[in-house]
Amino acid sequence: MNLSNLFKTTVLSFALLSGTANADESDIYSIHFSEDGKHLITGGAGGFTLADTVKHSGGIKIWSSETGSLVETMGQRDDLDSIFGEQYGRVGSRRWGISNFKDVVLTGSYPDGKVLLLPSSLGRMIDNDHVQLPDFIGGYMGFSDKHPARIELAQLTKQKGDCDPKTGFHDYAGPIVPSNNRKFAAIVVNTCKVSAVKDDQQVGFEYRSDLHIMDLEKFEIVRSIRHIDAGIYALGITDSGKRIAFVGRDQFAVLDVDSDKRRVVESYQDSEFMIPRQFSTLQFSKDGSKLISLRNIYDIETDTEQTFKWAEGEAKKPRRISSVKVAPDLSYFAIVMPKRSLVMFGDDGLPHSYGKADKVILLDTKTGKRTELEITKSMTEGKRCVTDISPDSKRVAVGCKGGLLRVYHASTGKLLWNKQNIGKTEDNGLMNVRYETTDGLLALLAGSAIY
Repeated sequence: MNLSNLFKTTVLSFALLSGTANADESDIYSIHFSEDGKHLITGGAGGFTLADTVKHSGGIKIWSSETGSLVETMGQRDDLDSIFGEQYGRVGSRRWGISNFKDVVLTGSYPDGKVLLLPSSLGRMIDNDHVQLPDFIGGYMGFSDKHPARIELAQLTKQKGDCDPKTGFHDYAGPIVPSNNRKFAAIVVNTCKVSAVKDDQQVGFEYRSDLHIMDLEKFEIVRSIRHIDAGIYALGITDSGKRIAFVGRDQFAVLDVDSDKRRVVESYQDSEFMIPRQFSTLQFSKDGSKLISLRNIYDIETDTEQTFKWAEGEAKKPRRISSVKVAPDLSYFAIVMPKRSLVMFGDDGLPHSYGKADKVILLDTKTGKRTELEITKSMTEGKRCVTDISPDSKRVAVGCKGGLLRVYHASTGKLLWNKQNIGKTEDNGLMNVRYETTDGLLALLAGSAIY
């Protein structure tokens, strides 16, 4: 099996802005159905905004998935600071620091579940040359007390690397990946080790990647496996927490957690590990017996593949894909295809995006049939969208930067309900538009091929 057939085309983590000082109250960076399918949770700005006139209701919002009514809001900037602080941030991203709720995961169902904050990677910036391994992997808040707390890793044996930070090699945690049912998390802890010294100078480096499985209900490590590889690019875990898959520097493999049985899909000789800008998630079927990519379903036990119509050329695969979700019954994918847009900063210091909206299509895994969801007809909406699929596979939710939230019927693509201008007090019909400064730009774009 070629690596590009599974890993490079598998489910990618969200290719969105990591969140900046210009985050807007209405932005949506993540979206999830609850375990019972009755609620949607959206993660957005953490109150770190330059718009002093905007009253911040909370970066986390709970919605009725049936009606679209807003049930509850929570998540302030102080909550992010309590968990992460300014000294911690994502590893492999362009920006340091965590200023939004992009990494929201809902475990259980409202109001009895918890809101988890699980970045795909985490480290502490000491200075420009030194990233230090943290002793936690994220945080959580309950719906009742809303008190933020860290998810500690103090139960792990403390290990430190011996690399000189000036070499650019650092200790960090990541990838960190929750299971689809949010019961477990697979956590890779990377420590940099010196592998060669010449004339008292460090000339060879290698990561030691240790795997830990955490029960997300008890926040306890239930299994640890030392040195599974020397640097990990992609990771996945089954709903039972009993099996993981990973793509590392040395190999692409599936590992049974209880028995340590390892099935090597591919090996990579003489490869070097580079910290990726973005970590990817490998997707399992609900029973954990298959790995799912955009090209095929790989049966782990029989080492066989079922190729999709998409891969046979009956449906053209887009060149750019920013987000993919797999229906729990494996009947279709929900795929976000980003479109070009022009981003400008307004007088309020916030980003305003103009151009075509992202496309969201549903791809039938058996027939290759494509159903495009109508996101918006406005040039100021539908940018940088994310999706989720209900537990029964019948509905698709779409949330976008700028405050667009919609739910569709999966089999027909019919719009079930629609929310716009989320968190905004303006009532001008267009989000983030200031007429005195943008009329000329919109007219220019309307006659341009840029979008």
